[in-house]
Amino acid sequence: MLALKQNRTTPTVLTLSLLLGLCGMQDVLAGDTSDTMRVGDTQFGNALDPLGWTPMLQPADPDGMSLLHAGMLRTPTGNLYPYPPMVNAGKPVGQGDWLYNGEIEFGYLHVGGDRNAEYFRQYADWRSGPVLGLLALNFWNPKTGEYVEFRGNHLSADDQFYRLRAGQYGSYRIEAFYRDMPHTVSTNAYPIWNGVGTTNLTLPPSLVPGGSTPAQVAAVSAVTPEHNIGLKRTREGLSYEGVVYQNWIASAGITNEKRTGTRLWGGSMFFNYSFPDNGGILETVRPIDFRTTDINLSLRNVGKVWHFLATYNGSFFRNHKDYLDFQSPFALSNVVGVPQVANITTGQFSLEPNNDYHNVRLDLSRELKWNGQLTVAGAWGTMRQNDALLPPTNCTGTGGVYISPTANYTFPCANWNTTAALSEPSANARIDTGLLDARATFHPNQAFGWHAGLRWYREDDKTRYLAYNPLTGQYGFISENGSQGTVVPGQTGFFDPNNPLYASNSVPVRNVPVSYTDAVLELGADWQLSHKTSLGVTYTYDRNEPKYRERNRVDDQRFKLAWVSRDVVGATIRLSWEYARRDGDQYNYDPYVPFYSQSLPGFVTPAVGLPAYTVADMRMYDLSNRTESKARLIVTHPLGESATISATFYGNRDNYDALIGRQSTRTTGATLQWDWQPSPKTTMNGYLGVEGSRMGIANVNDADSVDNGKIYGSIGQTNPNLGGPFYPYANQWWEYDSETNRNAGLTFSHDFGRVRADLSYNYTGSVGHVGYNYATIGALAFRDAASVAASNQGFPDDKYRTNTLDMGLSFRVTSNVGVRLYGRYETGAFSDWHYLGLNNTLVYDHRLYTDKGGQLHYNASLVGVMLNLKL
Repeated sequence: MLALKQNRTTPTVLTLSLLLGLCGMQDVLAGDTSDTMRVGDTQFGNALDPLGWTPMLQPADPDGMSLLHAGMLRTPTGNLYPYPPMVNAGKPVGQGDWLYNGEIEFGYLHVGGDRNAEYFRQYADWRSGPVLGLLALNFWNPKTGEYVEFRGNHLSADDQFYRLRAGQYGSYRIEAFYRDMPHTVSTNAYPIWNGVGTTNLTLPPSLVPGGSTPAQVAAVSAVTPEHNIGLKRTREGLSYEGVVYQNWIASAGITNEKRTGTRLWGGSMFFNYSFPDNGGILETVRPIDFRTTDINLSLRNVGKVWHFLATYNGSFFRNHKDYLDFQSPFALSNVVGVPQVANITTGQFSLEPNNDYHNVRLDLSRELKWNGQLTVAGAWGTMRQNDALLPPTNCTGTGGVYISPTANYTFPCANWNTTAALSEPSANARIDTGLLDARATFHPNQAFGWHAGLRWYREDDKTRYLAYNPLTGQYGFISENGSQGTVVPGQTGFFDPNNPLYASNSVPVRNVPVSYTDAVLELGADWQLSHKTSLGVTYTYDRNEPKYRERNRVDDQRFKLAWVSRDVVGATIRLSWEYARRDGDQYNYDPYVPFYSQSLPGFVTPAVGLPAYTVADMRMYDLSNRTESKARLIVTHPLGESATISATFYGNRDNYDALIGRQSTRTTGATLQWDWQPSPKTTMNGYLGVEGSRMGIANVNDADSVDNGKIYGSIGQTNPNLGGPFYPYANQWWEYDSETNRNAGLTFSHDFGRVRADLSYNYTGSVGHVGYNYATIGALAFRDAASVAASNQGFPDDKYRTNTLDMGLSFRVTSNVGVRLYGRYETGAFSDWHYLGLNNTLVYDHRLYTDKGGQLHYNASLVGVMLNLKL
């Protein structure tokens, strides 16, 4: 893995200048500014008001959607349109033509119960105190079509949004926004390190790096204060859309998203269950300090013959924390009690590198004969990152690698903890993409139409890196930080053609530049069988040509039928069915030899041959042969003039031709929904949903498995075939992961006149089960009596369940003053077998955990009172 050091740059100066220039244009001509291009964010809201303008949506307009049609209207498929809210006539601004209206809602929230429960706070910063429920101001000029809109909501400093829009209908629009969103990862964490949230985690003075016992670490963990682990997303942007000349319309937008905080992370990793009293397993805390800048530019023209659209999309990621250093409290030791040559006490992770993305696209379309249309698109993109690389290690003094009971290797850290040990100073990583897409559609008459499309896409990874240390003449890198490479013989991490001890080490020395070319042909037709019934048929052929993968060609053929009828006992029926078959050329289970040391000069093939690192019958799920079928049925039935009942049934089946690997997936689900709105004052909706999924995989335990420090078989076996001595049938095992999800909801709203009542209930439940079986106990990593007995009992089910009840009463004191009482009660239950046993301690031998998991049961409540004033 390349260690990366970030370079801080800001790519927004030029774009901001362009935006300011566009916004300051004086010669804006009349034209169409439809929403063909989307500038700005599409949704504003937070936990207190997900819609972002709920107080302004009451009451409903009794005239409905149209003055020409009393009551409700329906979509062509039978769904009800909701009653729109009443339009505020507005008040004049001075003596001119401008009008305005506004609303402010503020009050106080009290949070009770288990307010710190992880799932209760996961995406909401609930806390007791004053809140701003809504601030909205609207100004508009009916004669000129000009307008200015502002709205905002402030639940807390970490949970708020504001948006300002201005423009002129048919001419231009400007938008600026700011929004925060919290994300709580854990409220039950106990990190033992100092410096949480920084790039350097140091142990407290009572612990010695590399020299502490599990009991000492457990004592420190027991008195560590509880921490909340999480982050905050801050998103802000500015955008413009408007006419620049005659029918030419331009748009420009820039958005910054910053993420700051912490998250749970890894550390030293080794098989502590197999080799107790070693470097073990650590769970650390990493810092989050990202910034992503997105830039979107477009220019379009709708001419008499040709339609033109040119777009540019750029994304620039900057990580202000480029590494994580941590001290390990435990010493690293070797297998079978062999003492470590030299202890390594500090670990290092390279965090995400800075990277840039650019994409330019051109779309052209024109009308054709037979009521047809031709659309052609071309695009080019590139993804690049060239951060300075960090040294391969951060050890000091002397490092050591265990080779055998009679051969150890020590190395000066000075040959590896410097950038002079790198073959290149920076990553120089680059991936280019190209796209050509053409589509033609024809409808020669009202009853028949057909279309054809051809799409070509290529992703080319141009990154080429060779891990070579010019100071030592060795290839690869030192595996350190208490991990597997410094313990297991033959996994030292480097190859040395000049030293017989390491001239046969098979280690990765180059990056794998995975690329592919994808070509898709689509043919389809649709028939209007009657006034209310239609049939569609589509055939798709997808040819994918991966590079440096297990297959050089993958063919996917798909056939789809879609039938729609609005004439089945008064209901609308939509039925679709798909069948797909994927195959390809010969499968090569190990195509990565060119990227390992055996491809370099001086490599000496071991006398017994190269070891088999995976079974030859393994199939990657995205490249193996597969048969897929999908079916979906949607029924929408109007009930009288004011209600609709709708149901959806769906199922997906995938079967993979794999003895080892993913073998099958299944998904089946159904939803039932009832909508009722007998008058503008009353609305009621009910929803039920259930989904079940199942995935089956198979694998085989190699004959080198370890049980309590004893190695079964001999390391270095070369036969990769299933049923051979290295991967015997007796060691095969199967796993079946299944999950069932259920959800339900009910909402009710009624306006009694001066009082409006709102009620909402939501239920979410999930049960996950892991089932497995095996040929013999040889498939188990641990074969003692206790492990065999535990394996026969299986894993307990994972369970997750929440119930949320929201209630509100809105009182209209006067036409301009209102009071809203708000309450929420939420319960939850959580059970995950991964966290079983984390009760009295987070330290088990040389395994240190930081997080105890979500609260098993919680009950939390909110009570609030809001004052609503119309401005």
